[in-house]
Amino acid sequence: MTSPLFPMAIKGNIHPLTDDEVYHYLLVKDGKIELCAQEIPFPKLLFLDYSNYHIFPGFIENHCHLLETGLTLIFPDLSKITKLADLLEILFTVYKNLSPFGLIFAFNFEPEKIKEKRFPNRRELDRVIDKIPVIILRRDGHSCVLNTRGLLELFPNEIPEGMELDQYRDPTGLLWGKANEIASQYFKNCLDSAAKKLAFQEGVTLAIRKGITTLVAMTREEDIEILLDLLPSFPIQVIPFPQTLNIKKVKELGLNRIGGCILIDGSFGSHTAALREDYSDQEGEKGILYFTDEELFNFQKEADKNNLQMAFHCIGDRAIEQVLRGFGLLSKDNPLRHRIEHCELVPPDLLTRMAEIKIYPSVQPAFEYFWGGEGKMYQKRLGERIKFTNPYKSFINNGLLPLGGSDSPITPLDPILGIKSAVFHPNEKERLNRKEALSLFTKWGAEGVFLEKEIGVLKETYWADFVVLKGDILKEEEGEILVVYKKGKRIFTSLYDQNPS
Repeated sequence: MTSPLFPMAIKGNIHPLTDDEVYHYLLVKDGKIELCAQEIPFPKLLFLDYSNYHIFPGFIENHCHLLETGLTLIFPDLSKITKLADLLEILFTVYKNLSPFGLIFAFNFEPEKIKEKRFPNRRELDRVIDKIPVIILRRDGHSCVLNTRGLLELFPNEIPEGMELDQYRDPTGLLWGKANEIASQYFKNCLDSAAKKLAFQEGVTLAIRKGITTLVAMTREEDIEILLDLLPSFPIQVIPFPQTLNIKKVKELGLNRIGGCILIDGSFGSHTAALREDYSDQEGEKGILYFTDEELFNFQKEADKNNLQMAFHCIGDRAIEQVLRGFGLLSKDNPLRHRIEHCELVPPDLLTRMAEIKIYPSVQPAFEYFWGGEGKMYQKRLGERIKFTNPYKSFINNGLLPLGGSDSPITPLDPILGIKSAVFHPNEKERLNRKEALSLFTKWGAEGVFLEKEIGVLKETYWADFVVLKGDILKEEEGEILVVYKKGKRIFTSLYDQNPS
């Protein structure tokens, strides 16, 4: 153990991100950095030797659905299936073990990727499970399909907006838009607090293994108090972003941000992101706005008056435009650092408007990895408009600092994947260099939650949050997470030849 009289000493290839230098020594005491230097004034100190590895600031994840991420580690993940028979077999296999939860979620279903190119219908699901509700969520979370038991429990006597009917006016089980939101929220609320606590804990464990030392958790109002109770037990810093419009409750809980991933629109995949022009593959369809201008601005005005940092889920240009109309009427220079989450389709006029208001775009580079480029989903939905999707370089060139995240479980909770995705953006004009891409998940990410004077770089008086990597991610090397430190305490290692600190 390190003596309390002396700092912990680290030796390695240290990238503080305060400049372009690589340093070789790091001294840590009481959880904070005392020195980052090329030479050390105490040569007789015992060092933890990471000379063969590279040390970077701990990663900051600015947009994670932590509960849902944990649920994907408990319930089935459908991202690898190739046909509907695979889905049904998975449900049959897990039914015995998961039935005590009283329902079964399954996540990350992408109909475009399987042989049949469609959702299962409720009767196909009934053949496997008919005694408890089954909810199959599309990967983007903006559409789902239920078995008959789930439909009857949720909508016994109504046909809500967003429920698909077959030629006989009979529900198929597929829901989108508002009906999907009702289903998603209802069935999450059916989980007891023990299941939710387990999901939160599983999500944090995964985050640590991915080098994340600070995580912004988009959290529903129904779950926020469960998360708050768990915060002291987490080895990393988890910052709740209450996903609610309930200003009174947020203030009572002593929190200073609101909105989180409150939906202004939907997603491209489900044809529910709000566009100014029709979808390229669905004539006459422009998506969904969940609020009127008046409703949204009244909330924005009240939240701003209460000094609450706001964030909203906006994917399409029409949704971004609506939010900017309200933000533009609030205080200048955005002192509360209001954010737009996802911020995907940003034509030049909206980019200029964002820069005038100084809005923070909270972005998920892996979206382009999965859905960007020739022949992929963005192009199918948007056609030529893909030249305006996820304009990371344009944000920076216009004085805006993008904040890096994953939207997990929509894309993997994996900052290294996010960094690579920003570097290899399908649109070459929007590619970031490696230091910029790393900054999304470090020093710029810290600014998105008012922590730029505490974390995000390796600097004297800052918290000793850092990761030890095999490979230099600034030099086109893979970057494998080996060790993770939070406030000078080692919280994860895959190395077993080091003395504990």
